[in-house]
Amino acid sequence: MGKLLVVDDEELVRESVTAILSAMGYSVVQARDGLEALILYQALRGEIMLVLMDVQMPRMDGLSAAQLIKNVDPNARIIILSGSGGHYSKSAEVDAYLPKPFRVKELRQTILAVLGEEDSPMNKVS
Repeated sequence: MGKLLVVDDEELVRESVTAILSAMGYSVVQARDGLEALILYQALRGEIMLVLMDVQMPRMDGLSAAQLIKNVDPNARIIILSGSGGHYSKSAEVDAYLPKPFRVKELRQTILAVLGEEDSPMNKVS
């Protein structure tokens, strides 16, 4: 199973999402902003199967980072996690949008839908 990249400028959010994903059985790497996410994605190319990214961050916002990641890897899968109240529909850069705050079940379902995976017992964290 590949790695998931969690990108958020708020440490508590990054750590919370990482803990949830780890409990679901995923390996997780973290970035503090879009620029760090892009650098990590390039360094771990082929290992990261999904990016979960906030929108509003310093240095580089999530939508700009998503576009640059897609330039590096058109097959990259990206979920936007945003508490900003905006709605980011599926586009060339974004595979799904999940508003914050979200329930663990919603996070799991969104990840499974984007990855095209079945709901397995390993993913039954609620």
